[in-house]
Amino acid sequence: MNDNKYTLDRFEGDYAIFLKRTQETDQLLIQRDEISVEVKEGDIVEIQDDGFAYTIRLLPEETANQKQRVNNLLEQLRNKNK
Repeated sequence: MNDNKYTLDRFEGDYAIFLKRTQETDQLLIQRDEISVEVKEGDIVEIQDDGFAYTIRLLPEETANQKQRVNNLLEQLRNKNK
């Protein structure tokens, strides 16, 4: 597993709040103007920090897989409550 994977949890003011995968308890705050790619809440990314700047790479396949897992769980819950 790659230790540099994060999920974009939310934006707060001038900051993007990323949660470290997979426990998603550790937070990484990055100023919006330091993000060079378009990201939205729920996106899974890989973040490298060279000490001067962050390099963020979108992981669209992992994001899609995670969204599908969440949708499947929601569907199971809906069916269970019928």
